[in-house]
Amino acid sequence: MGDKNNPNNIQKSNNPKVSIIVATYRRDRELERALISLSDQTYDNLEIIVVDDNADKIWNKKVEEIISNSRAFYRIDVIYLKNMINQGSAETRNVGIRAASGDYITFLDDDDLYLPNKVKIQVEHMIENSADYSLSDLCLYIGNDILIEKRVRNYIKDYSVDSLLKYHLVHHMTGTDVMMFRKSYLFAIGLFPAINVGDEFYLMHKAIEGMGKFCYLPSCDVKAYVHVDIGGLSSGDGKIKGENDLFVYKKRYFNRLSKKEKRYIRMRHFAVIAYAELRRKNYILFTNKCMKSFIVSPIDFIKLILQRK
Repeated sequence: MGDKNNPNNIQKSNNPKVSIIVATYRRDRELERALISLSDQTYDNLEIIVVDDNADKIWNKKVEEIISNSRAFYRIDVIYLKNMINQGSAETRNVGIRAASGDYITFLDDDDLYLPNKVKIQVEHMIENSADYSLSDLCLYIGNDILIEKRVRNYIKDYSVDSLLKYHLVHHMTGTDVMMFRKSYLFAIGLFPAINVGDEFYLMHKAIEGMGKFCYLPSCDVKAYVHVDIGGLSSGDGKIKGENDLFVYKKRYFNRLSKKEKRYIRMRHFAVIAYAELRRKNYILFTNKCMKSFIVSPIDFIKLILQRK
C-alpha cells in the first residue's frame, strides 16, 4: 500500500476527503446556519468536525442539539468534539486538525457560511496545481447580508517565498474560512500557534516560510460576517494587544520591505486599532488613531476607507 499523504497518491485520487473544522463558542443560530451551508456543498467526500470550546454544560447541550438536528434534518454526518476547558480559537482548531482523517483541511468559523461550490472549487484547484496550501478571495458582510468589503488578492503576482512574504506582511493573506491545506503540510509547519488574536496570520506566515507550494484561487465562495459585538473566540480587550504584538512582529521584517510598504503597514496598523477602539466605543482614541493612520499615508488611508462599501 502507498502512503496516502504522498502528494502523488492524493493527485491520483479524483475525490480526496476534505475535513472541515468548525470551532464554536457561544453561538447557536449562527452555528446552525453554518452547518446548513455545509449540507449544501456540491463536493461529497467531506468530513465535518465541530469542536465545542464552550466548556459550559448549558452551551454544550445547545451545540449537541444543533448537531443532532443537522444530522436528522440535513443528513450530514458531524463529528462532535468537546473541550473540557476553554482553549481559545487556535488550539480549538488544532484539536479538530488532530482528529481529522481527510487529505485536505479547511475551516469554517461558526458565524460564517460557505457557498455551495466552495470546497469543490478549492480542492480541485489545489489538486490541479499540486499545491500544499491555498487561499481564495473573501467577502465580508454585516447585518442582513450587506456586503461591506471584498478582499480580492489580485496583488498576488509571484509565488516565490520572498514575494509571498511581502504580500502577506503588507496585505494579510488571511481569513481562516478561505484557507485550505494539505493535511500533511499543516503538520509539517506545526499547526496553529497558541495565539488567539492573529493566529491565522502566523499560520500563513509559517506556511510561506515552510516553502510549500502555494496557489491562489480568484473566487469568493465564503460569506464572512463582521459583528459589532465583542463576543466570539478571538475578540475583546485582547484584540488591541494582539494587533500591537503583530505590529512588533512585522517590524522584524522591515529590512526586506520598501519605504512605501513599511508606510502602508504602519497606516494599516493604526487603522485596525482605530476600528477596535470604535467597537469599544472609545471615541477619543478612535479619533486619535484615525488621525495617526491618515498622517502616515493619506492616500492609502482614503483607499482603505473606500474599500468598505
